[in-house]
Amino acid sequence: MKIEPYFVLFLDCSEEEMKRRLLNRNQGRVDDNINTIQKRLKVYFECTLPVINYYSAKGKVRKIDAERSPEEVFEAIKDVFFELKEKHGETADARSLSR
Repeated sequence: MKIEPYFVLFLDCSEEEMKRRLLNRNQGRVDDNINTIQKRLKVYFECTLPVINYYSAKGKVRKIDAERSPEEVFEAIKDVFFELKEKHGETADARSLSR
């Protein structure tokens, strides 16, 4: 059974900003260093970005400017889901949204 998502949420952020945030998040992770971050970004560009591009070509990507503050990003994400709720109503379930 193939399930087609109603939309894909894409948090768009520059590579420089991603690196800055990861290096400054201060979670004490041993792998929060520039070498590991560059490996993660390589995987992102090779594996994740093609999926985003695929769904973007189908008009299914909801792009969020993730360079903004966490509060602004959260509000933008909420707007996407409120739009979904308005379009499909309160009773929409996961199965009806995956068509």
